[in-house]
Amino acid sequence: MVPGETLTARAFAQRVDQTAGSLYLEYWRPDGSRIDEAVVATDVTGATGWQVLSVGAAAPDDAITATVLVYTKQTAVGTTVWDDVTLDSAPPPVRKVPNSGFEDLHDSPLPSPWAVSGGGSAQLVSSPVHTGNRALRMVDTNTGSGQTALSKAVPVSAGETLTATAWYQIASGLTGQLWLEYRRTDESTSDSYKSHVDVTGGSGWRKLTVTKVAPSDATSVTLRLYSEYAATGTTIWDDVTLRSSQDGRYAEPLGTGSVLFVGDQRVESYTGMTRQLVKGTPKGDPALAGGATGVVLTGGSWDANPRFGGAVLRDPGGSYRMWYNTAAGTGLATSTDGVKWTKHGTGPVSPNGPGGIAENPDYDPADSASFRYYTLYPKNGRYSAMASRDGVTWTDLNGGNTVLPGFDVVNVSWDPTNGGRFVALSKQYPTASPYGARTVYTSFSTDFVRWSSPRFALASDTFDHEKVLARYPSRPGASSEIYGMAGMRYGEQFIGVPWMFDVHELPNRLGNPGEDIGRAHLELAASQDLLSWSRPARDPIVAEPAQSAWNWGFQVGGSSLLTVGDEVRYYYGSFAGEHSCGAEDVPSLCAKATGNSRIGLLTWKRDRFEAFRTAAGGGSVTTRTLAPTGTTVTVNANLGTSGELRVALLDAAGNPVQGYSAADAAPVTGDTLGTAVRWGSRTTIPTTGGPFRLRFELTSGDLYSYSIS
Repeated sequence: MVPGETLTARAFAQRVDQTAGSLYLEYWRPDGSRIDEAVVATDVTGATGWQVLSVGAAAPDDAITATVLVYTKQTAVGTTVWDDVTLDSAPPPVRKVPNSGFEDLHDSPLPSPWAVSGGGSAQLVSSPVHTGNRALRMVDTNTGSGQTALSKAVPVSAGETLTATAWYQIASGLTGQLWLEYRRTDESTSDSYKSHVDVTGGSGWRKLTVTKVAPSDATSVTLRLYSEYAATGTTIWDDVTLRSSQDGRYAEPLGTGSVLFVGDQRVESYTGMTRQLVKGTPKGDPALAGGATGVVLTGGSWDANPRFGGAVLRDPGGSYRMWYNTAAGTGLATSTDGVKWTKHGTGPVSPNGPGGIAENPDYDPADSASFRYYTLYPKNGRYSAMASRDGVTWTDLNGGNTVLPGFDVVNVSWDPTNGGRFVALSKQYPTASPYGARTVYTSFSTDFVRWSSPRFALASDTFDHEKVLARYPSRPGASSEIYGMAGMRYGEQFIGVPWMFDVHELPNRLGNPGEDIGRAHLELAASQDLLSWSRPARDPIVAEPAQSAWNWGFQVGGSSLLTVGDEVRYYYGSFAGEHSCGAEDVPSLCAKATGNSRIGLLTWKRDRFEAFRTAAGGGSVTTRTLAPTGTTVTVNANLGTSGELRVALLDAAGNPVQGYSAADAAPVTGDTLGTAVRWGSRTTIPTTGGPFRLRFELTSGDLYSYSIS
């Protein structure tokens, strides 16, 4: 199965005595964990004879399998007979309704970006819901005007057939319609461009469906939930979707860069394999040796505590610049090799600590209004923006006023996709400010002043909390949070380095969360859109240091990944001890006082962040359906002294393409950062007949990445 694919489970059920049965559809991650928020279910009713139960949902991004469960409720007794269980599939929709499930809390209790108007009310509710955590309740108490929730316009093509579907539940009265409305370029519409269907009576969740062909001059469509002009009552709506005559089989677009196995977004299945995270290799300045493995920068007088949430960027001439945080402000250091650094001057280059540095690829030195570097910094519980032409002298943007909500940590970078844009991954507290778990949200901007509203991107989950509890079993309040994270483009994905905060003490449980005590370590995550992140292997990228080491305590990551030849570099900082741990707190609350920070360097061989490692007897990895722009398949693998890797090209149905089976493939052997795959005399895959899947079959060894260039 693939992301966005809609599965519908159906089963016949007959109640023998009492009512005790349910039909479940469940989605699962590659690590075998169930995606709880995607579970949908429906109950057997009290009717006699055979009844048909049906339940469906779209597959989340990190789902690779689905199961159908027939279940007798834990709190009920009785006998149910089941028969003829089926599972139908529909491809991911071409036309997507913004906030179709009413999960967005941006304008809560209003259902942003739906436009609400009329003589009643429309607001988000947490119960009842069809799927997810929220639905839309529309209340109409006025027979003289109707209540409307109008979707954002969705682009369409002339002659396209669209089918709109919505789920509803009547709470009182009998009121409600689903409208499908085509619109012209000027957004106008007319009666002949519209079609609708009315709700009907009945209990529980019910489905409405309306279909219409797009007129020749239609350019968009809107969906309208309407309470009807002369009716009153309350109706709850959820899961408003569009299906199109243009919907086809899923194929993941793929450019020519490397595809890593840090995340699961392009992995369909694997067998006989385990995941192996590759820890970074410390690389440091020999002049800073003496137990400080991997250190490249230590503090002096004015910058005695050089923290790192900054960035390292290369100049066109090949030299390096590092911006780093200090108690006094932002420091700048330069280097010819990226290992030995010289600090710029004796004081900060700007008065505020940066949240990463984003470099503008369109910088024009001949244009006095053009800036090369951009950064955000915390100000009054939000973020303000600064820009610089030389990285030394900085100018406040937006008159010094804040441009984005957030708290102390933010990391900015440049996203070269989608026409190019700036991206900010910020820290938000999703519960009542200022309390709540530290959480990562994503915003985008094209000018660094006007930013999209922060959207949820990543938070700690049950697996993270359990790991912290296992480490501190005597402290029941121990939990995990994400202190910060940057998102950096690498090959065909974005790489994130979440700062995993292992909180084991909350001295001010109902007060300032800044007093939380614990260590922090760095992990890896991957995303294709900077919004949905995958973290299948949750191991630290820094080898566990001794408690006496400079990087034992609280690690914080930078916002840049640099490739130098076949080496990838990542700069990070670390306090020696635990967050908010003073000398007076040792050993009652913590093991080591916070101490000063240093900045270190980790390296990997190109693409080798995470591997699929074969178990005894070999194994295989199969990709999801791909729509590549290139034709030459290249692999990065270490097969050891005797291992072999063969690649099979599969069609969309999963069958080997003639002449491109694993038996046709020439084996790849040895340790290679990039070997092109051959099938007999064939060195390229076909340009027609796709989309395709790839299946990598290994007898032994590690597979790190692939590309189709």
